[in-house]
Amino acid sequence: MKRNKFAPIQLYTDKPDDIFQTNAVEISKAIILGIEYAISSRKKKVEFAQVIIKELLVITLSVDSREFLDLLDENLQILVEHEEYEMCALAVKLKDKINKKNEKVTKKVGLVV
Repeated sequence: MKRNKFAPIQLYTDKPDDIFQTNAVEISKAIILGIEYAISSRKKKVEFAQVIIKELLVITLSVDSREFLDLLDENLQILVEHEEYEMCALAVKLKDKINKKNEKVTKKVGLVV
């Protein structure tokens, strides 16, 4: 079965300096969905957004698997503030999945935490 490719969100702006403030919820959702895709597809890195400035310059934003837990925590706070509870539940589910995987790896290697 072939998985669908993840499509990053596209944010259009003439003033990129406030893109993260004005689109905080959309960016947080895209990060969570990007992490979900990366985990299910076993990708180490996923592009979650494209910032298109004055329809000329495209900046691609991506997340790396080493950042997943920290990004889930950070974006969970934003989503709670904006009462996006379904996305919050997904973020918590993904955190649990990552933590369980990390526990298995730790036990397999024989490390005690």
